[in-house]
Amino acid sequence: MPADVRADASAALDTAAVGAPRVTRRDLLAAGIYAALVVGLALSGVSNSGFLGEGAQWSRGVSAALLLAACASLCWRRSRPLVPFVVAGPLATAEIIGGGQISAYFLLFEALFVPVMHGSRRVARTCTVIAIAAAGTAMLAALLGGLPGPAVFLVAMIAGLMASTPLLWGWEVRHHREARGAAERLADLEHELAESRAAQAVEAERRSIAHDLHDVIAGHLSAVALHSSLAASLEDREARESSLTASRSSAQAALRDLRSMIGVLADEGTGTLPSATLDWPSLAARLRARDPSARVEIAPALTDPARVGPAVQAAALRIGAEAVTNAVRHGRAPIRLTAGIQEGAVRIELVNGRDGAEPLGAGMGRAALAHRALAVGGTASSGPEPGADGSPGWRVEAVLPLRGLGESSGGSADEAPRTEMIGR
Repeated sequence: MPADVRADASAALDTAAVGAPRVTRRDLLAAGIYAALVVGLALSGVSNSGFLGEGAQWSRGVSAALLLAACASLCWRRSRPLVPFVVAGPLATAEIIGGGQISAYFLLFEALFVPVMHGSRRVARTCTVIAIAAAGTAMLAALLGGLPGPAVFLVAMIAGLMASTPLLWGWEVRHHREARGAAERLADLEHELAESRAAQAVEAERRSIAHDLHDVIAGHLSAVALHSSLAASLEDREARESSLTASRSSAQAALRDLRSMIGVLADEGTGTLPSATLDWPSLAARLRARDPSARVEIAPALTDPARVGPAVQAAALRIGAEAVTNAVRHGRAPIRLTAGIQEGAVRIELVNGRDGAEPLGAGMGRAALAHRALAVGGTASSGPEPGADGSPGWRVEAVLPLRGLGESSGGSADEAPRTEMIGR
């Protein structure tokens, strides 16, 4: 907000608080300068004859008193711009007509300029109309009053100049001030919008990192917890060693993925998931570790860029990782995972049994499924579903387009999918 506008607003607030117009130091200085001008010109003897006849109609002392009263009204030129217009305007006009002091022209200029510059838009328009009407009335009176031609021309010239110059100048300055204020407000709004966008970007990045950590690390840690618990309950040394080996391998894989993600963040990369341990064979291995008889069917076409877009491949892999993690952590045998291309879309389905006494929950994992699918224009759902024998179960299903949002199509979507049986 411009300094003048802030000063006007502050003065208005102070006026409302005390019930009287506030006199600022700047306005006192302006009034003092005009008073010095009035006194100086009066003492110098510079004057004209006025318009009512030969010579001034009143004494120089009366003229000085009138103009000093007009100068005093300028003390409220910013806080109450109507005061100079109502007081200084008529007094200066009267002095121009009957007294002839040159300083009256300066005061009339200020009386017309102040309300346009510092008043409200309504005050500025009203004072402009009144000033134009007064100038027109003066020219009409000169014509009807029988003044000689040169006098009529002089009245018209002075009335036109004294009305048009301060009004046009005041409106020009006012428009520039308002334009500057609007530009500053627009800049403030753009700054706030930029801050809001930056905050949203940070929040989106934070959620993305949280989802990535959940997708990559949670599965490995679930395997660690599962195998370590299993090792503690096994009496056979060979089986216990095998379970501990699997737990150690999962912990090492989690550490590698975590380091990979930290490297991506440190290098300001795109934040894509590490590919060293997160792939379809590793997901199948997790299910086999949980249920050796798990049925896993994964179509090789899922990793073919000509068939499935890169964004959809990444989304499908993340959805599969989340579904497998939940099945390993909370599921029971039997477990079945199918992932392939059917009816022109990528379809992923994971079904597993569960303990009926275990609460269903609705944490980050289920929300991540829907988020990953929606990001590429697909859908995903998860929820309880009874098994073939009526026992409690859980089902995850995702349907994704072959190409993500903004990806160009390629390959034949209707080509019959091939299916690879892994770990039956």
